[in-house]
Amino acid sequence: MSYNYRARDGAGKNVEGAIEGESERQAVEKLRGRGLFVTRIEVSRDINLKTISSFGRGRQSKQGKVSLKALAVFCRQFATMIGAGVPILTSLKILADQTENRRLGAALKKVSEEIEAGETLTNAFRKQGTTFPLILTNMIAAGEVGGILEDVFERMGEHFEKENAVTQKVRSAMIYPMVVSIVAIGVVIFLVGWVLPNFVGLFQSSGVALPTPTLILLGFSRILRTYWYAIAGGLVLGGLGYRRWASTQKGAYRIDAIALRAPIFGGLVLRRSLSRFCRTLSTLLKSGVPVMVAMSVVEKTVGNRVVAGIVRKAQVALRDGLPMSGPLRQSGTFPAMVIEMMVVGEETGAMDTMLQKVADFYDKEIDSSVERMTAMIEPLIIVGLGGVVAFILVSMIMPMFDVFKMVK
Repeated sequence: MSYNYRARDGAGKNVEGAIEGESERQAVEKLRGRGLFVTRIEVSRDINLKTISSFGRGRQSKQGKVSLKALAVFCRQFATMIGAGVPILTSLKILADQTENRRLGAALKKVSEEIEAGETLTNAFRKQGTTFPLILTNMIAAGEVGGILEDVFERMGEHFEKENAVTQKVRSAMIYPMVVSIVAIGVVIFLVGWVLPNFVGLFQSSGVALPTPTLILLGFSRILRTYWYAIAGGLVLGGLGYRRWASTQKGAYRIDAIALRAPIFGGLVLRRSLSRFCRTLSTLLKSGVPVMVAMSVVEKTVGNRVVAGIVRKAQVALRDGLPMSGPLRQSGTFPAMVIEMMVVGEETGAMDTMLQKVADFYDKEIDSSVERMTAMIEPLIIVGLGGVVAFILVSMIMPMFDVFKMVK
């Protein structure tokens, strides 16, 4: 953090300048070490690119991330208390005691302790590591420098509310087919592994020749009953292997690339990433965060490594003095509408407004996509499950006709 100071040297002469320090206390100690008596010190009003972009590399908290819903409520309440004139430290202590989210409460108590020790609000939040999102720490830095903390937290409350709403819709769309599929597989395994063998035993004792579908199902049943431990072990090892591969940079990138091209879910995944890209970048730019820092934050929060790689290329183009719309257009991933809106934003200086409109558009598109996906998946699951159950029933019923013929 950069601080502007006024001080007197040993001869009583006034000295002014700037100094870097992790906290105000550390900056004062550095000045005293130079033989200066500090008369005034304050956070520099010039946003320091190096300081802001270093967020997230500080001391890491052992706590997990706080939920988007809890963050939204906290930001709204904090903005209200600041606007009402309640001191920042008092507001943090009150919110730490009354929040129902334990992780958030513990983190806010640590933030309060850091501020009491002389840290700025920005550094206090930054020292909680991954507990708070990168976008929040950057926004707090811009708010402190610009003196607009109330507006920043109000804006972040709205941002997290929209993020949470979209996340819940996407999660609901993913959970439904997964739950139905797991239940269906469990029912099929129970029928094939335990119910079918009892019926087959009766048919074989009556001397009836079993038809081909029944023999196929019976063979699968024997494999399932005899080698269930090997199958279970294979699934566990396969799952562990997948997790290990997915934790590598190459594997994670490959999974994200496949997700973007998935037949049903691909469009939803892309719209989700585009919405995050536009909303996060718009929020940061609107609060005065430098565009290079904003792009760095967006790269880490966009939620898909393929899209993050494209954002990284756009950041390089910006650093070279080129428009960032170029790499986005060349990627073939970003739709033409997003690129054209960004071009207009670059030319008119209203990038934040344009991105906000695009984000709102894609939020509506996500709603429509979820509805279409649900309407499409339901009949597919019903048809698929119905086909499997029908095959099992046919395999069990066909031998019954032969038994009836023998009785006649």
